[in-house]
Amino acid sequence: MKGHLQEGVFSLLLAVAAAILCVSAMGIPGSAHGSIAPSAFPSVITFAIAVLAALNVIACFLKGKKADNLPAISRQGFLNLILFVAFSTAYVWAMSVAGFLIPTFFYLVLMPVFICMISADRKGLLAKPAFWARVIVFAVIGTGIIYGVFVELLKVRF
Repeated sequence: MKGHLQEGVFSLLLAVAAAILCVSAMGIPGSAHGSIAPSAFPSVITFAIAVLAALNVIACFLKGKKADNLPAISRQGFLNLILFVAFSTAYVWAMSVAGFLIPTFFYLVLMPVFICMISADRKGLLAKPAFWARVIVFAVIGTGIIYGVFVELLKVRF
């Protein structure tokens, strides 16, 4: 399959999955007085993903013959994509079981490690203490910012 067709098919699947998740997210119950409903953010984010993916489908098919030189995704790339989706799904599941802070921190620690493991030119970073220090600092600051914005500023209750 040509690269642009493959990208179009993956984008179409992403658009459908995001639309289904958007509808599902609208049904998330709960809200505290004076806070934004917990369903607001997942609904808006998945809606935006669905729209952008649908626009990418249109762009891919309009490219047509001009994009024939795009390479198709390799088997390793396809497996990496599946692992990323599984990893992100596990994060959402962990958030529903263990709360917001701990899963978010570990997701922000493990995602750079995952990226380094699938990138042959970046595997050497895993052995460097400076890499781990940057990852931990990034995860702490990122978790704090996400918590501050969603929980404290916008008063979203998980």
